[in-house]
Amino acid sequence: MPSREPRPASLRLAATLALLVGLLGRTAAAQVLESPSPVPSPVAAPLAPAGVIPANLSLAVSGTPVADAAFLDAQIRAAIDRAIRPTLRPGSAIRYGPIVPWPLLPLPSGTRAAVLVGITLAGGVGFADVSGTTTVTLNGTVVPPPDPAVLFLSDDPEYLTAEGLVFRGAVTPARAARLYYYHSDVGMPRDVDVVVSAQAPAQVALTEANAGPDLDVMSVGHTVTRDFLRYEQNDESVVVDIVPGTPLVVHHALLLQGEVTAGALDVQVLRGSGVTVSVIASAAGGRPEMYLAGPRVPYDGHHRHGTFDLAGYGRISQTYTVGGPAAAVQYGGRAPTPRNIDPSDDGRDYGDYGVVHRITLALTNPADTPQIVYLYEKPLGGPLRSSFIVDGLLKEMGCVRQPQPYWVATYQLPPHANGASTTVTMTDGGSFYPMEFGVSDAQPSPYTPPVGAADGCSPSTPAFPDPQAAGATVRH
Repeated sequence: MPSREPRPASLRLAATLALLVGLLGRTAAAQVLESPSPVPSPVAAPLAPAGVIPANLSLAVSGTPVADAAFLDAQIRAAIDRAIRPTLRPGSAIRYGPIVPWPLLPLPSGTRAAVLVGITLAGGVGFADVSGTTTVTLNGTVVPPPDPAVLFLSDDPEYLTAEGLVFRGAVTPARAARLYYYHSDVGMPRDVDVVVSAQAPAQVALTEANAGPDLDVMSVGHTVTRDFLRYEQNDESVVVDIVPGTPLVVHHALLLQGEVTAGALDVQVLRGSGVTVSVIASAAGGRPEMYLAGPRVPYDGHHRHGTFDLAGYGRISQTYTVGGPAAAVQYGGRAPTPRNIDPSDDGRDYGDYGVVHRITLALTNPADTPQIVYLYEKPLGGPLRSSFIVDGLLKEMGCVRQPQPYWVATYQLPPHANGASTTVTMTDGGSFYPMEFGVSDAQPSPYTPPVGAADGCSPSTPAFPDPQAAGATVRH
């Protein structure tokens, strides 16, 4: 075998360098062909929640002998709304799910019950939806009837064109008060809030019925009257603590162009030195607190505002004898009206809005045989709707417009009988007044046009003369 001769050192060095260059070339080529390493994308920040849903709420309610289911339903939703709304983000909305158990059962005084309410907060732009369940504990309590001494009327301006304080009135332990408000929006959307505030801790009993926002003014006014009469009949109220610096929003409504909201609210101070009741108009999505101490918005010239004396007002009586002329009373006109407590104030309550009328008709039958008599209503100023509680029973009327008697109820009087019938009612915002209510043995029209009928007057109300020019006609 031939022997191998050793290579010179210079040849070994050249070979080593060539090998290194080759390796580096392959490495560079491999790096060019490889895909770039992925760059982590930034993690999107979580959206802020649309609001906060309370896990638990406690609600004290009264009613004689019980707080009925319809009242409880309204108060449960109102209490949840009061708790959530201060936390609600702009553009978000509250949606209520089912109340469990359902149907609600009346709550006697001195008892307790609990319900579960599913809630969703629908987030606006940039806010996350929130869903949850609130447990509402209902506590039946006893509260004396409020018997308001004064009436606060907030219907001036009727059409809101600016933001600010619309009405403010003081309620003391010695003077319970009723607020009746009725407002429509003109222009941009606005919030209307009914607020109770206090300088020192206080406890109040509230009885409130509200309706709207809606374009159908007669339906709004009718709903307020019907519900408030029912609540007042049963002495139903909710008991709430008022904390200084934290005003209580009793009712909140977002009004769009032309929509109306209305309500009646009895306020009775149970503990503390007194509270203030205010009606505030603010920009949509705003807060009412900033206007509480501010000046009020200008009046509209219709003079539907003020503080009125309710002592003895609204109690009407008449006597009817079978065979004689009809016994009738009138209410809701321009005379008489409640007295404005401030003699320097030109505000008037034409139409008796917010006044609860108690009409007692003494009935006598001198005949030897039973006699049929009829309670009736008769519009005198234009189309109207009515709710009557006749001897404890609710009678909800349709829409009447012709100046003729319409049937309300029928009585059969025994021979030589004497008795009495008591009807409780309140005028409807959006209806035309005055009206006549009475009793006669002549049968009135048994047909009352239903809402929306061609011969009715709601929701498409025909044009009527301006109430200021019509003299006796009064309408919101």
